[in-house]
Amino acid sequence: MNAYVYTLEGTPEALRPWAERLGQPLYHWVADAARLTMGAGLPDDWKDQGAAFGPEGELRWWREGEAYRALLLTDGPVGGLEPVPGDWTADEETFFLQSLKDRRLKPNFAQYPHGAKGGQFRARVYFCNGVAAFVSPRVFLKGGDDAKR
Repeated sequence: MNAYVYTLEGTPEALRPWAERLGQPLYHWVADAARLTMGAGLPDDWKDQGAAFGPEGELRWWREGEAYRALLLTDGPVGGLEPVPGDWTADEETFFLQSLKDRRLKPNFAQYPHGAKGGQFRARVYFCNGVAAFVSPRVFLKGGDDAKR
């Protein structure tokens, strides 16, 4: 399938409308040097780096000084933006989530944003000129350890 990658720059307020276009359900992860958190919807604090993702795409950001740089990964063209050059394609794949029941883990969250301690997620693997470049989450799925519940 075709894929599109765009670069953006600005404050969280300027990037938020791009994240809101990603469809529902919308999830996020955010991190700084001390903590990684996940949740539903958009985060209140965008921290040093993070991503918001939904069925229509993903917005990844990282802080550079007072501003943020971002990548917008989508399945379709976005009017008004110039895509990153290259022959971009994507394949859909399903991946297993690490079980939060594993006692070796000490995450900062008790469950994934879809309410389970494990399962799977559907993602697009983005290729540029035939080389894998990104794994872009789209939606959480119950399955694996949670399929028995």
